Amino acid sequence: MTQLLERLLRTISATALFVLFVLIVMQVVMRYGFSFTPFFTEELARYSLVWSVLAGTAVSILINGHIRVTFIPELLAPNYHWLWMRVLDLITLALLIVLTIASVQTVEFAEGQTSDGMQISLQFPYSALPVAFGAGTLFLLIRIKRAWDDRPWVRLKSDDK
Repeated sequence: MTQLLERLLRTISATALFVLFVLIVMQVVMRYGFSFTPFFTEELARYSLVWSVLAGTAVSILINGHIRVTFIPELLAPNYHWLWMRVLDLITLALLIVLTIASVQTVEFAEGQTSDGMQISLQFPYSALPVAFGAGTLFLLIRIKRAWDDRPWVRLKSDDK
């Protein structure tokens, strides 16, 4: 299940990034070559950027690839390093849960609203928020469980046998 969701989010992120690239190239060529820009390119490019970044962010949570400051944990002994990272994971988990709930409310609030250019429901671009934050929450829970199963002091005791 996790692999399927990860693959889906990677596909969404890559596809949205490709669409963004094509739209920007098309917009530049049309603007400077033909003095005309289709009305939908800029808005769709923005939505593609949002989907690409948020889907990629969720995947980075699973693979622990997000940006972080590491100088404090590197100063700690292995057990304290592990504990420090779990505290940070729990703080991040709380934040992701709050963001997931707030983003669902945002999508509900956008019901009936349409975008200025393409006249599509704003629920489509806003739905990237609960998808990404919800997946990020799930992925972080999985990462916390994996870290719990691989506690350093448990490993050290099993190595003594």
